[in-house]
Amino acid sequence: MSAKELLTTRRAVLAGSGVLALGGGAAAIFGAGGRAPVVAGTDTDNLVLKAGKTSAPLAGENAEVPVWGYNGSVPGPEIRIRQGQAFEAMLDNGLDEETTIHWHGVRVPNAMDGVPHLTQPPVEPRDSFRYAFTPA
Repeated sequence: MSAKELLTTRRAVLAGSGVLALGGGAAAIFGAGGRAPVVAGTDTDNLVLKAGKTSAPLAGENAEVPVWGYNGSVPGPEIRIRQGQAFEAMLDNGLDEETTIHWHGVRVPNAMDGVPHLTQPPVEPRDSFRYAFTPA
């Protein structure tokens, strides 16, 4: 393949990727699916997030793929809390792998940030970890 053909192919792939992203690529591939359940309110003292194996629909007939999720859903329950509202949740690791929860974009104490081996030790299989913080 010549350099010009390779460049053209690369451009075609990039252009196709852009169209797929603009057109809801993940929804087209994995199906639109339903929304994750919402966990709302101020009483989160007993909130348990169980990491485990589950499945998710793939676009097409009877197409399911194995995935990891929380409480049997993918991406997991939507949790809504307000800035300054105390929050607690227990992560139960039902996986055969280490895991953590990283709270993308939420300003939390470093020890609660969920970056394994950096801000906290990973949660071992069949172990649990209590996250407790008040978002700043």
